[in-house]
Amino acid sequence: MFPGPVTIPSLAVHQASCGSIIGAMKPSSIVVLVLVLVAVPTLAWMLGPGATWVLENIDGVTLNNDVPPPATLPSDELTAKDWASAIAAVRGNVLAVATGLAALLAVFYTARNADTARRMFRLGERGHDTDRFSKAVEQLGSDQAPVRLGGLYALEQLAQSNPALRQTVVDVTCAYLRMPWTPPREEDRQQQIRAAQRAARTRSPGRAEAQAVRNPDEEGLVRLTAQSLLADHLRWRKPRWWQRPTAANPRFWPGIRLDLTGATLLNFAFSDCRIDTAVFIGATFTDNAWFDDTTFMDSAWFYNATFVGYAQFDRANFSSIASFSKATFASTASFDEATFADETQFNKAAFTGKASFRRTAFIGDAWFYGVTFVRDARFDQATFTRDSSFSDTQGMLIELTMARVRPDRAHDWPPGWHVETRPDGAVLERYSPPPEDGAKDEQADGEPTSST
Repeated sequence: MFPGPVTIPSLAVHQASCGSIIGAMKPSSIVVLVLVLVAVPTLAWMLGPGATWVLENIDGVTLNNDVPPPATLPSDELTAKDWASAIAAVRGNVLAVATGLAALLAVFYTARNADTARRMFRLGERGHDTDRFSKAVEQLGSDQAPVRLGGLYALEQLAQSNPALRQTVVDVTCAYLRMPWTPPREEDRQQQIRAAQRAARTRSPGRAEAQAVRNPDEEGLVRLTAQSLLADHLRWRKPRWWQRPTAANPRFWPGIRLDLTGATLLNFAFSDCRIDTAVFIGATFTDNAWFDDTTFMDSAWFYNATFVGYAQFDRANFSSIASFSKATFASTASFDEATFADETQFNKAAFTGKASFRRTAFIGDAWFYGVTFVRDARFDQATFTRDSSFSDTQGMLIELTMARVRPDRAHDWPPGWHVETRPDGAVLERYSPPPEDGAKDEQADGEPTSST
């Protein structure tokens, strides 16, 4: 019997398998395969009759078979000796070209193998980093403060060595700080001390269970560490003229966004920092908050934030919108020499302590609608470049002496202040006190005079 019916499907299967193999190959590998399939037969032909064909059809020379050859040969004829030398030269050139192509092919595959090895190494590193990240995040959930501290430092080291993970590590750290937490009161701390002393004297079996609960003081230390790690990598100093941009602080992480919405923050020291977007909506600064010389590259949101201690924003630079609306400043708030490049919002904010905006530059619109100043508010020599409003503002003393303004913009100043145009520009001046006794007759129209 003939196996004919079997051979055709076998051939089809073979062709299908070859097609699948070629389809799985990379385009570069297909090009190399085609070149090899063309180059090998061409090389074999050139080392054989191809050399003669090149001499006859390209170089236009022929072999003179006369023995002995005539004394003078035509220019297109070669003797047997010269013909053999020409054949050898053609074949040598072909071998040189083939050797160069083989070398290029070897370099190509070496580079591709190196790239493959590099990718495999990066994949291995990524898997290792993922494992380290997971373990560090798991440590943050521990009931033991030293374990949580170890998790924070592990995340910090991972982000320092891997820039692609920095924003993710910052997001995790901010999420930890956003977790609910109440700072311990002094009476609570004394109760904990007495409870620990009683447990030590009685060796109560419930002592181990009590230790499983997070100690508020230890948690405060962990949170201070998290804040400090963020500040260390956001602190930016201007390099000297001979230094590279990263020389001033090689640990600086550029382009970082902070989201500390509703966080409880302790002694928040972020001086000299450079932050992309900062969100502190509803945050509580339980101690002092230091933002002096800090640059906010994008928007800064302190809406409904509470500053229990001293709030310092001296020489801060707000590049985009800055919102402090409904914020509460329970102590002194200082924005001296700060720069607000875009819209500034302090609507319905409450300043319980002193408020200082001396020599502050409001380049965008400045809104202080409904602000409450319980104590003095100083805006001496401030600059209002665009629209501004102090409508419904309440305060004992709002000082705007020598504040520079644009008289052609819309302004709503506190009672008692008006614009006075001088040769060097328009400034704010306070109305003169009303005249007394006989001077009233001279000002029957009731028009106040301005002090100079």
